[in-house]
Amino acid sequence: MTTLFKTKVCGITSPEDARMCVAAGVDAIGLNFYQPSPRSLTADQAREIVSAVGDEIQLVGLFVNESIETILRLHDELAFDFIQLHGDEDPFYLKQLAHLPLIRALRCRDTEPTSLIDYLAACTTFDISLEALLLDAYQPGSYGGTGHQLDWKSFPDFTSHFRGYGLILAGGITDENVTQAISLARPDAVDTASGVESEPGKKDAAKVTAFARRARQAFEEIR
Repeated sequence: MTTLFKTKVCGITSPEDARMCVAAGVDAIGLNFYQPSPRSLTADQAREIVSAVGDEIQLVGLFVNESIETILRLHDELAFDFIQLHGDEDPFYLKQLAHLPLIRALRCRDTEPTSLIDYLAACTTFDISLEALLLDAYQPGSYGGTGHQLDWKSFPDFTSHFRGYGLILAGGITDENVTQAISLARPDAVDTASGVESEPGKKDAAKVTAFARRARQAFEEIR
């Protein structure tokens, strides 16, 4: 089993940005295959990125309501460390991918965990083992990457219902606020995309480097 990353930069669109993340000390990068996203990749673009850094950093394939066949094909070819499902995938859908290392992204409308608890209970019924949960802010009509934040102060109480899962905090995290996010929310990992960009799909080297450095320091402090 692959150890869960601490820091992830999602929406990498070029080998250059991928190599920059390696140099900055980021643990994982996300490759986005959701075509409506400004950070989406074709299979050919993903191959170039994996070829450039595949042995040096963890690779996460991000999918939204994608066909099972496509996910399996890309995973077999690119050997993702994790598959991140960011859409409306129900437990029956997850069951068909249960042999893969799955991260389930969940968009939180509020601090009421009942619907998420019910979803995870259904996953248990289907004998689905999730590597981690990624918790992002809910925004109507969007599957993530909006920059909206969860309530970091209430995050520890909210996530106390999900003990046993790795918890990844996403949504509105930047190089400037990642220290506060980790200090208040106390997640197992943090994920950023738009928060370290100079423009959609293009990462800023200074921001990525600061994000990775400050996150490492913050995780050391709460250990």
